[in-house]
Order: sequence, then structure tokens, then C-alpha cells
Amino acid sequence: MTVPEHAQKDNTMAVDIKVLTLNVWGIPVISKNREARMEAIGNQLITGPDEYDFVFLQEVWSKADYCFLASKVSKVLPFSHYYFSGVIGSGLCIFSRTPITEVHFHKFTLNGFPHKIQHGDWWGGKGVALCKSLRHGIPFILANTHLHAEYNKKNDEYVHHRAVQAFEASQLIRFCQKAKAVLILAGDFNCTPTDFAYRVVKFYGNLVDTYTESPIKAPGSNGETNETPANSFTNVKALIDNPSGNRIDYIFYQASSTHKVKTKVCDQPWPQRVPQQDFSFSDHEALRTILTVTPVKEDENTESITEIQAETDALLESSAVCEQGLKKVAVSRRFYITLATLFIVFQLGILVALSIANSPGLRISLGILSSILMLFLVYVLFMGTVYYHVEYNGVKSTKLAIKSHLEMLTEKNAKIFEEERKRSLSFIK
Repeated sequence: MTVPEHAQKDNTMAVDIKVLTLNVWGIPVISKNREARMEAIGNQLITGPDEYDFVFLQEVWSKADYCFLASKVSKVLPFSHYYFSGVIGSGLCIFSRTPITEVHFHKFTLNGFPHKIQHGDWWGGKGVALCKSLRHGIPFILANTHLHAEYNKKNDEYVHHRAVQAFEASQLIRFCQKAKAVLILAGDFNCTPTDFAYRVVKFYGNLVDTYTESPIKAPGSNGETNETPANSFTNVKALIDNPSGNRIDYIFYQASSTHKVKTKVCDQPWPQRVPQQDFSFSDHEALRTILTVTPVKEDENTESITEIQAETDALLESSAVCEQGLKKVAVSRRFYITLATLFIVFQLGILVALSIANSPGLRISLGILSSILMLFLVYVLFMGTVYYHVEYNGVKSTKLAIKSHLEMLTEKNAKIFEEERKRSLSFIK
């Protein structure tokens, strides 16, 4: 549902922009009460007290669900785009009150493993969904994303994948900085504010977290959006480690050279349960932000030493994660090659047994076993060769890009320090 951009009147006054993000947990068959929840989400978007300008949804895995929602909210959010990717889609879509233009999707280089079917991230083809829209005469770049999930906190086998994704997302945002547009990045980042991935996105992407900036927040919480005690889908076991839940859904923004932005509100305005039902809208909470956007004279933004140091620290940690990731990749390759060698030996043994077997039943059984082993052999060879290079190159590319940027930050830090030293000396004189 992409349409040409229409001319809109320029606005020289401050305006409020209402934004909402929600991971709708829309896995067909698996997600509980999915159809009823989609109906409720649509109703909330059109009948709730807010008139949203932009809505970012994640985990809309069914095209039918997207079409249903697009039709449901068409009177208030008439423009939308669904981003196709991977085998089952990206799960990402953006709804807008004004026309959407210049859509683009960046698929993450790394996104899990194909054999981890129970996790499903690889099959979804996650990435960053981008588009442009003009609202109140203000150009916006809208970005929606969903990073790889953390399935095991104690042994996170995807940590280097998330490092690559966080860096790629923030790198993409940096390329948008010269567009003279207000940028909004929202979605499910699957990382808390203490995680390196969050800090890479925030500091390397030069973004503002609307929750931390907002003077008005959701009462009685620290902004937790997932596995909260009030959510009907929260597993009781998850509350043992985190009784309040996790803050992993965010709305970030980046002001432009022509408009300053300030967070007015960042909260969770939707009720804890779907009206007249005993279940929540999703396993995540809907996050709303109201941004006040004001035109300013074009100016050049500068970074402080504190901001540069925070960015440097985040990238150093991300680089260390990538280094460990490269070691994991090497270990995985040795595992798959060893497994392939064993399968070849077993296959040769089966072929020898077939040559001397007299019983038809035994020959059939050995033939079936040989076919199964061959399938496994092809797969482990694929993982030990083709996928090894995909994973290695993805992590290595990110590590080298981080190294290059760290060198630039070192030079920038030195220049700022030298300028401040000169100012101090001139003041003394």
C-alpha cells in the first residue's frame, strides 16, 4: 500500500507527533488468541484516545493479518507497507497517517541458524525496514526493526549475531543523518539498556531514547515492555530472574539540521487486558511516544567528549563480542567437519554391509539408513563450508568496520581535547 507523496503545507510552528510500537506476537498456529488479539489491536488503533501519526509493528508473520489490520485501520492510518523478506517474511510493517514513499529493506547479514527451527529467526529474514513520509510539512525517515531473540541468557549462542545486527542497524541510521529529515527508529531490540547492543544502537547511531528523555513515563514501572507480571502471557518462571520484566522495546529519534525534537511523553497507554477478555494484546506491551518537533535554523550538530567516550566503550565491547564470535564460528566449523567425517565413515561402512547383505529386509533397512545419513552429511557439509563463510564474513566485516570507526573516534577525541586545551590556555592568558 505504497502511494506517491502528496504536497503538504509547510508548518513553522511546533507540532506533536504520536508514535506507537508493538510486537504483536503473530505466529500462525503457535501464538495464543492470535486472531482475537489482531482484532483487538485494530480496534485499539482506531477507537483509542490517541490519533497516531506513525505505528510500527513487529512479528506480523502472516500476510493475512497485515491485510486485516491495514483494512481495519484504513480510515485513520490509510498508508502502510509490509516488508517481505526471508522464507516467511520479516514480520515488519509500518502504518502512517500520511503517504509513505521510498521504501527500503536491509536484511541482516546474520540472523540465526537454519537448523534452529524452534527459534525461527533465520527463516524470518529479519532486518531494518525503512520508508519516508511527510507530516505537517516535516520530512520523516521511519525505521522499524526486530533483532535476534535471546533464548538463553546464561549461554547466548546468538550474541555475536545480535552484535552484527545492532551495528548494521546503527550504521544504516548513520547513513540517513544527512537527509535533513527527523528519524524515528522503533521496534523490538531484544536487549536491555545495560546490554552492549543497546549502547551500540544508541551511541553509534547517535540516537535519543525517548523513554529516558521523557518527563512523563508509565507509572509504577521502569519502562518494562516484555515478560511483565501484569501480562497474561508471561511465564511465571521468567519472573524469578526479572520480577518486573524487561525493557527491550524502544522508540529512538534523531533530530535533523532543520528541526529539533523533544520527548513529551513515553508511556504504555493500552489496558493490561483486551476489553471483555482475560488475555493481553500481546506478550509485549504497546509503547507510545509523543514527540514535539520544532523548526530551527539549520545548524551543525557536534558531539561532546562524553558522548564520544560512551560510543567508544559500546563499540569496544561489541568488537570483543565479535572476536569471541569468530572463535565460536571456528569451533562450530571444526564440529561440523568432524561430524561430516564420521558420517562419511558410517556411509562407507553401510555400503560395505550392503555389498555383503543377503537378506532383502536388511538391504532395505541399510538403504534407508544410508539415505538418511546422506541427508545429514549434505547438511553438515553445508554448515561447515557455505554457512561457515557466511557467518565468518558477517562477523569479520562488522569487526573491521568497528575498528575503522574506532580509529576515527580516536582522532576526533584527540582534536576535541586539543581544541579544549587551546581554549583553556587562551583563557589563562
